[in-house]
Amino acid sequence: MVESQGVNTMTKTFFIYDNFEIYSLATSGWKKDTHRHDFFELLYIVEGTGIHTLNDNQHTYQARDIYFLTRSDIHSFKTHTPTQFHCLRFLPGFFQDSHEIIVLENIFSYHNQTRGRLLLPADEIQFCELLIQQIVQESRQTKKNHLMIIRHLMATILEVIKRNINLGSHNRMVQTLKIDRILQYIRSNIASPHLLKKQVIAKHFNISEHYLYEYFKKHLDTTPQAFIIATKLRIIQEKLRQSNLSFTEISHELGFKDSSHFYKFVKKHTNCSPSQLRLTLIEDVTIGVV
Repeated sequence: MVESQGVNTMTKTFFIYDNFEIYSLATSGWKKDTHRHDFFELLYIVEGTGIHTLNDNQHTYQARDIYFLTRSDIHSFKTHTPTQFHCLRFLPGFFQDSHEIIVLENIFSYHNQTRGRLLLPADEIQFCELLIQQIVQESRQTKKNHLMIIRHLMATILEVIKRNINLGSHNRMVQTLKIDRILQYIRSNIASPHLLKKQVIAKHFNISEHYLYEYFKKHLDTTPQAFIIATKLRIIQEKLRQSNLSFTEISHELGFKDSSHFYKFVKKHTNCSPSQLRLTLIEDVTIGVV
């Protein structure tokens, strides 16, 4: 797991158990690069403001926001004001059976694509806050049966959240799973421009080009082309910041005709040359490891 931070103050606590862990952080300035977890994560903002980018969609976070991330989500995090948050992370082994894992992934994958943060009634938010605070408090103690209590508290939070997320009809779930497949198709073929033409994508999923466009606008509030560009830019930035690959190597890996087309793409969408962008990305952060 990679974190990026400057000289700002940071206080962290980490409680690790068999199949779940609790991570609390308070910082005056912090940035975490785009990454994917192999666990579920409930992220609760105690205080502060900043940007949480979830699956290429930016959300401005604030105090009392709650995010739930599945194993398929990718995200990054950047603070604007001093921020404190708690992360409740749990591996699949935390759950009783595999069916429950599938249900959770479908529910929260749908929710994350359409809303980002969890939208709960005020009284339910308050209830979840109390549960999260109690979990953190129990983690700092070694009282009898405290692990069992933590497990039950976390399970209660999940049930509260699940009952407030309405998946709607079966048809709506089918639509959700279809957008999942389309996004995965784009990410998997990001280095093959000929497979990302709108007519090719539409034909692959047996829909019209117009329907593909409207589908993205309705479910993600963006267009297929904008999503493809954002995805490619994110990968370019990761490679520029985290590798020593040459521009020719990066352009080849991402399917550009040559380094000249790569240069024009970066310049057009960032207003920087690849060299300037790499320098900015490297100077902007100091890499550390948790």
